[in-house]
Amino acid sequence: MRAKILVASLLLSSSLTASLAAPVAAKPAHDGQWRVDIQTSVGNCPPGGQVVVTIKDERVASIDAGGVEPWGYIDDTNTFVGHFNIGEKVVRANGEVKGQTASGPWSSNTDYCGGRWTARKID
Repeated sequence: MRAKILVASLLLSSSLTASLAAPVAAKPAHDGQWRVDIQTSVGNCPPGGQVVVTIKDERVASIDAGGVEPWGYIDDTNTFVGHFNIGEKVVRANGEVKGQTASGPWSSNTDYCGGRWTARKID
């Protein structure tokens, strides 16, 4: 009888320890909506604008600009890489994410223009 109680308490304590040691799935740090301000400094693209980009699981999930197909991610070094297509036109952006802000250059080799973007997390 004592052996059964000992085995039961060992099993209980080992499963309790395992459940306490198991990592809790946390929401990735960058997930949410980001307000992105875009400024053109080279070429004949519009002078600037603002969009909202949604990040989910460290990947670009959507953008609030109609007809734009987004693709991108934030890697383990907090570097952002993105491509945004609308038909044959392509905009490439990259940059650094620091906490609730991000920034970097953008360019379009299809429209021969470029500039800088800055972003702030809004949720």
